[in-house]
Amino acid sequence: MTSAPTSGQPAPSGGTATRRRSGASFGTDANYRRMTATYPAPTVPPPSGWTQQPDGSWWSWDGSQWNLQPQGPAPSGAGVATFSADGALNKAGLLVLIAVATGVVAALSGLPVGVAGFGVVAGLGTGLWCSFQPRRAPVLAPIFAVVEGVVLGVVSRFYVTSGSSAVVMAVVGTAAMVVGVWTVYRTGLVRVGPRFLQMTLVGGLAMVVVMVVAMLTGWGTTGTAGLLIFGVLYLILGIANLFVDFSFVERAEQAGLEADAEWFSAFSILVSTVMVYLALLRIFGGRQ
Repeated sequence: MTSAPTSGQPAPSGGTATRRRSGASFGTDANYRRMTATYPAPTVPPPSGWTQQPDGSWWSWDGSQWNLQPQGPAPSGAGVATFSADGALNKAGLLVLIAVATGVVAALSGLPVGVAGFGVVAGLGTGLWCSFQPRRAPVLAPIFAVVEGVVLGVVSRFYVTSGSSAVVMAVVGTAAMVVGVWTVYRTGLVRVGPRFLQMTLVGGLAMVVVMVVAMLTGWGTTGTAGLLIFGVLYLILGIANLFVDFSFVERAEQAGLEADAEWFSAFSILVSTVMVYLALLRIFGGRQ
């Protein structure tokens, strides 16, 4: 075909239009919007002699005329690295290993309980910093993993010294939960839509309110109420957040975001994994 392409330049491809929203908690759609705004899909210019029209068609210049090319140009050898699900999951696994190794060291070192309190504050600060500045995730995510590992190590030692097998059961249960959620999500049995995201956000905000009340009044921290709130309900919320995190992984890969976004996605998965572990620890530990 020898007809010339229509006038005008093709619209940039690969970009993701986003708008920033603040005040989001972990595992909400706002986190994904923030990630896409921070790590937009890189725009790769077409090779010399090629142009793409607004309708998506590709044309090549042979020196005298434009020719329609249904397949488009061959991929450039100097491509830009983009987000991949495997990369995000591998980084999440690395963060989990860092947290586990740090936790083991903290538990064997016999650190005082006060260290866990300091770690909670430090972890919250680091987590919020990473959440609102995703570009720093490659540095903040490993730091968060270390801090959380210290907290989990001190907390886990409490159950070990009390003669409970809750720690082993919680570790095995957490691994099974994460793999199970990923498998179920990939099969399409559970779809993360707007309603799912809204319910997860509302549940997260409600849990924050309950935690603040518990810290100020002591209500719901022990006994059956504590087992139900910080065990069963917290586990449900953690699983819901894992589904949301895995949906982010899939959406980010489809959008072709920058590869560095894998660290932020891995950070979110680590946060949800810690939630599941703490919930199972409380459930298997009974009313302690």
